[in-house]
Amino acid sequence: MPLAVRNRRMPELPIQKSAIANPFLDPEKYFSRDAMSPEELLQKYADGERDFSALDFAEVNLHEVNLSGADFSDVDFARATLTHLNFGSCSLGGANFVDADLEGTNLCRADLNTADMIGANLCGAALSLANLTGVDLSAATLMMAKLLGANLTGTNLMGANFIGANLMGANLCGANLSGTNLCATYLYGADFRETDLDSANLNRALHSPKTQFPQGFDPLKAGSSLIASGVDLSRANLSGRKLPSVDLSNANLSHADLRKADLGWANLKGANLQGTNFFQANLSGANLSGANLKDANLKSANLSGTILPDGIVHGAGTV
Repeated sequence: MPLAVRNRRMPELPIQKSAIANPFLDPEKYFSRDAMSPEELLQKYADGERDFSALDFAEVNLHEVNLSGADFSDVDFARATLTHLNFGSCSLGGANFVDADLEGTNLCRADLNTADMIGANLCGAALSLANLTGVDLSAATLMMAKLLGANLTGTNLMGANFIGANLMGANLCGANLSGTNLCATYLYGADFRETDLDSANLNRALHSPKTQFPQGFDPLKAGSSLIASGVDLSRANLSGRKLPSVDLSNANLSHADLRKADLGWANLKGANLQGTNFFQANLSGANLSGANLKDANLKSANLSGTILPDGIVHGAGTV
């Protein structure tokens, strides 16, 4: 697969600090770097070299490359295309990812401390257990990203788009969430203490009893739904949501929309499922013993191994 470097336009005159869009950037930090071609980078990595810190990779084009475990701290990746790369466990502290394209890239367990990721595209990126302390992710796109257990303390998330992202167990203490879009996110066990969520969008978000919100903040009024035993989710829109192994025993899900939802191995024992729409939902292995399924729509639902209300285990297939 060919690799290419786009033409770089370096300034002819010394850059003054006033000309830098981000006042926290040191102009000499990103405009006085030694450049390295993608071909040279990959060859050195293949030869066992792992220290690529403080280099200039601005506007490079790399796709589906394994660079895990390398040191890219203080590197300039501004406007680079870095899609579906493996940056797992990399040192990326202080790196410049402004307007970079990191769609589908693996950044699990990476250290991104104080990196600049303003406007970066991280759609579908894997950031679980990554260190994002003090990172600037303002105006970044993280739709469908996975940030399970990630550390985002003190992170600037102003105007960032997290639609559909999984933030299970993530630490967001002290993060700037002004205007952040958390619509349809998974917030199970996330920590939002010392944050201001008043201007954030939590519509269709899902949280658990272990999710910690700022004092006085009501997630239900903000549009988030509590996923727990005995809750009232009647007429809730949960279509397409991933809810495997959740405990919704004795919950009221009457007339809820669960079309194409993933409820594999979920506990729905004793739940009120009257009129609930399970069209094409995955209920494989779920426990529906004692549940009320009157007028429920189970057309094309996967009931393989499902325990039905009468206690009988359904055979393989759909209905």
